[in-house]
Amino acid sequence: MVLVDSSALNIALPRLRSDFAGGLVQVEWTVNAYTVAMAACLLGGGTLTDRLGARRLFQLSLVVFVLSSAACAASPGIGTLIAARAVQGVSAGGLLPASLAVLAHMYPDPHRRARALTIWGGVSSLALVVGPVVGGTLTATAGWRAIFLINVPIGLAAVALCARTVPASPARLVPFDIKGQLASTAVVGCAIGALIEGGSDGWSAPLPLALLAAAALAAAALVLFERTAAHPMLPLAVLARPGFLSGLAIGALFQFGAYGSQYAISVHLQRSWGMGPLGAGLAFIPFASCWAFASFVLARAVTRTGPRLLLVAGAAAAAVGALALLPLGDGRQWWVFVLGSCLLGGGAGLMGPSLPTVVLRVLPVHQAGLASGSLNALRQVGGAVGLALFGPIMNNSSPTRCGSASGWWPWASC
Repeated sequence: MVLVDSSALNIALPRLRSDFAGGLVQVEWTVNAYTVAMAACLLGGGTLTDRLGARRLFQLSLVVFVLSSAACAASPGIGTLIAARAVQGVSAGGLLPASLAVLAHMYPDPHRRARALTIWGGVSSLALVVGPVVGGTLTATAGWRAIFLINVPIGLAAVALCARTVPASPARLVPFDIKGQLASTAVVGCAIGALIEGGSDGWSAPLPLALLAAAALAAAALVLFERTAAHPMLPLAVLARPGFLSGLAIGALFQFGAYGSQYAISVHLQRSWGMGPLGAGLAFIPFASCWAFASFVLARAVTRTGPRLLLVAGAAAAAVGALALLPLGDGRQWWVFVLGSCLLGGGAGLMGPSLPTVVLRVLPVHQAGLASGSLNALRQVGGAVGLALFGPIMNNSSPTRCGSASGWWPWASC
């Protein structure tokens, strides 16, 4: 639910703009409010998971997510929808790291934990490409409000299942690092807000410059707070572990390519090929199918080979897929589209499930929330960078060359 909702609404934005008669910036903030709030709360949500207990935070976040989804569906105006989306994003910032930490506590055996984390990674990464299919189908058949309404029964079922099947997770009775929590929220939130605004309004505009300055000041404050805190939210010693840092970097690059290429495909299908929301959503089926096959069949090898081989092979396949889409023009070259999107989806499907294993095996289990929160925060930053830097390139390019080298080379390089 959390990751489908981050992409499903993209394809419904034209319908939203028509229903609310709002400006483009307002409509875009129905997506951005969720993205910024979630990204800003992921790191803090991860450390709260370790302190409050994974199951407790998971249940609390899940209830808030269901209520805010219902509020989104019932929103009478664009302002109410943006506010409800922000609350939904805050709850998502607790759900993602808590869900990973729940698995880490439920499976103390390393091999069983690796398999469980692979399944989690497969489901979560697949959600990135299921989003446009779900969003396009629901928007065309039942309206955009159904994108949020569908969360209510699923979320209530998840609350009931969690109460019945998930054992209580240990809590760490240490003081909360309030200064660190606030500083980390400000760093990620302001940085992603600056990327979004800079990509749409230009980097010389006052708002993105102010947000970048605020992010830099908050980052300096975060380092200072964490050096002096008795129980730091983000112990700086974990950043000295090469496996942890490389896992975060790969996560950011993965999301850069996954979000960016998905956006480019959606723009190309609707601008160059003149497809509607339903057709564009259904055209993602080859992409999503290969992603699912790689995630749930091929990526199971992570429990035997370790994540390195899958990360390298997946990155290589995704790069070849991005390059294969270079000749895509205004003619409906379906064989080029299917070949490139299948390679992209298959490569990303190999990478996604392996990422949680990389960071969670480096830190002890009582820091599972910190590891998962850090990974997901960096993934959101990577996705925001991709959209901020190359979204304008795709939007401003010729409608007949949305898949031009100016857009596809950066994603292939990542």
